[in-house]
Amino acid sequence: MGKKRSVEKIIRIGEQLMSKLFYAMYDLGNSAYSIIIVTFITSAYFANQIVGDAQLGAAYWQWTAGICGIVIALTGPMLGAAADKKPNGKINFLQRFTLLCILTTCLFWFSKPNSNFIFYTLIIFFVSNYCYEVASIFYNSLLKKCSNENNIGKTSGFGFALGYIGCVPMILISLYVFVLPEKIPFGLDKNNFEHIRFIPFVVALWFLIFSMPMIYYFKKKLSNDESSDETPIFKKIFEIIWQNKFTAAGKFLLARMIYSDALIVLIAGGGVYASGVFGYTPGELLKLAIYGNIVAFLGVLIGGYLNDRTSSKNIILICIVVLTFTVLYGSMIAETKKEFFYNVMVISFFIGSIQSASRVMMTKLLETKDLGKGFGLFSFSGRITAFAGPLLVGTMTYLYSQRIGFLSISIFFILGFILMSYVKNI
Repeated sequence: MGKKRSVEKIIRIGEQLMSKLFYAMYDLGNSAYSIIIVTFITSAYFANQIVGDAQLGAAYWQWTAGICGIVIALTGPMLGAAADKKPNGKINFLQRFTLLCILTTCLFWFSKPNSNFIFYTLIIFFVSNYCYEVASIFYNSLLKKCSNENNIGKTSGFGFALGYIGCVPMILISLYVFVLPEKIPFGLDKNNFEHIRFIPFVVALWFLIFSMPMIYYFKKKLSNDESSDETPIFKKIFEIIWQNKFTAAGKFLLARMIYSDALIVLIAGGGVYASGVFGYTPGELLKLAIYGNIVAFLGVLIGGYLNDRTSSKNIILICIVVLTFTVLYGSMIAETKKEFFYNVMVISFFIGSIQSASRVMMTKLLETKDLGKGFGLFSFSGRITAFAGPLLVGTMTYLYSQRIGFLSISIFFILGFILMSYVKNI
């Protein structure tokens, strides 16, 4: 009997480890889309080669991303609610939107370096980015299925950690296999930018390889999952955030809506600030991104471990305080590239932890039957005011300077800290 129990315990531990590994592998896979398509290579190719005007191309790209964000915010809660109503709804929706993102990403190959392909490329970007973000809603909602109350922080942190470290090989492969060499593999024609247009295939393959194990493992694991929630969709969505007063989840989503505005600016605007104020070259920015991702990998692992030791609320508050001081230092004190580099490393260490802890906190605040619609609201809270941070920073930069613009980020962190202090400690 004792031997049988030992074997069962080993099998159970093995299954738990497999669940965590497969869950984290999805984060490893989808990070390629974000870093290559949205942020670095495809976006730059669109602006410089397809539009032919870097400033106008960047505006088109950002406008499309902004419109996509609004559509995600408006449809995310309803899609999450629809998934909650169906057996295996979350994993089925995750599979469909992941595959749609992978397939549409491949269509960037047809985006030729010609202004006639501006509209086509923006449509592909809109659809692929929408599918990517919606898939993330269902991915986040499955965190509880591969962890328990004692290790949910470590599981979330491990996923974010692999996502950060997974960006590094994709950047290196893209640069040193396709962008920089004179001789490009597969006979791709550099004159027609085929070497750049081929990179989305690599991204799609990377995403497919690392996402499918998680999807098919959970599809089998959740084969008997049943949904019993028959509450009308809009009523249930509303009840998650309001029941005669703001619920704990509602208070948290309000706080996250504010501090995520600051995170958006730090992530999206850091490169512009580094080049404009400290004179970072494109090569130096790339190195900064690689080192930052490595540090974020370590930070989010440690943050995930501490999340299980203390609470998500404490981790979020600590991260907000530290990030506020880094904004103050970077805008008022730092004068050299070296000083700014170390400041960015501190930001990188804590920025993954606050994202991971936010996911954990939302998971803990929701009942299992509400995870889909709850993370739809989670996406809504991170998107609906996403314009506020860039708008404030851009306005203050225009009126005064980049340093003053960067300093204004602290307003969102301070307001987020105040609102977060009213959230239940779990």
